[in-house]
Amino acid sequence: MLRGGLLQELEAFHRRHNLRRLQEGQPPDYTKGIFQTLGFKEFHEYLMLPEEEKSSEQGQKLLEMSIDNMKMATRRYARRQNKMTRGRFLEHPNREIPSIYELDTTNIELWDTEVREKAIHIVESFLNGEECRFQPLKSQVDDERKNDDENSYNYCNVCERIIIGDRTYRIHMKSNKHKKVLKKKNEEAKKNQDVPK
Repeated sequence: MLRGGLLQELEAFHRRHNLRRLQEGQPPDYTKGIFQTLGFKEFHEYLMLPEEEKSSEQGQKLLEMSIDNMKMATRRYARRQNKMTRGRFLEHPNREIPSIYELDTTNIELWDTEVREKAIHIVESFLNGEECRFQPLKSQVDDERKNDDENSYNYCNVCERIIIGDRTYRIHMKSNKHKKVLKKKNEEAKKNQDVPK
């Protein structure tokens, strides 16, 4: 991205839009529109430096820090996207969804064969109702979760409470609160056994 001119693009956009906004007394707002994209908030302090200070030692340190922050934000964004995709498509037990295919975009030299041609084949085979020669990603939902009933009525004898939903009940049974109540009841039962009658 940097070799492709990201810094020049950020500086040009900053001069045209953000600098005017700041001169008018409006603070930078990185929660709306294009300002949400990766790069603007990470490079803000560097972009605010006067031109002569950008090439100074402090300016270069600020630039390196901005680049590191952008790399970290990009990795965080990629993890969030992967988690969202898995949760919405591969780990959701009761959702009917089309097959999901993985395309390896890591090597740009192989883009045509590994991404473009595969994507075209996958879409065409789906639209034409033909069998795809590539394997879709497997659902990551185990059989227990596939049969979950979100409205089931579950009673915990230990905690003496009603829990609605199979998933919520499983979470409750593994919770520290449940384990503490169980431990306390076991200790009380042991004390009652030890007391002479």
